[in-house]
Amino acid sequence: MKKVIFLIMVVIFSFTVYLPNANAKLTEEYIIKTVTNDFVDTHKVNLDGFEFLHNKEIAWNRTGLTIQQKSLSKIFRNIHYEQIIGDFAPLFYLNEEKKKGYVLEKKLSGSNNIYILNFDDTTQNWKITNKIEGMGKDLVELGLLKGAE
Repeated sequence: MKKVIFLIMVVIFSFTVYLPNANAKLTEEYIIKTVTNDFVDTHKVNLDGFEFLHNKEIAWNRTGLTIQQKSLSKIFRNIHYEQIIGDFAPLFYLNEEKKKGYVLEKKLSGSNNIYILNFDDTTQNWKITNKIEGMGKDLVELGLLKGAE
């Protein structure tokens, strides 16, 4: 009988340790997908033909960045410097030709800022050509923040 109880306790303990760790591995992917879907749903952004560019690829402390990557890194830094604690890191989407792009910025308030990017062939730099501000779903509604109960 003691062995059965011990076995049940081990199984319960294993699940309590394993489940949070399994969810932690999906956190970044889940947040990116959830934030992106909020922009698609509430602002009708069409990302067909656009690829997600991870911020790690344009990190300003990364060596060997191309001129194009440096200009995207500068855009990231400029947006990031204006953010407050709780805002999500900007998400970059570039089209297949790497000539147009979007930056999706989700604010702690639930506000969504869309920056429209165009690549300038002459200067070999990315430029923000437009910024559209709007209200998206709040973070509690998206399941990214637990509401007060």
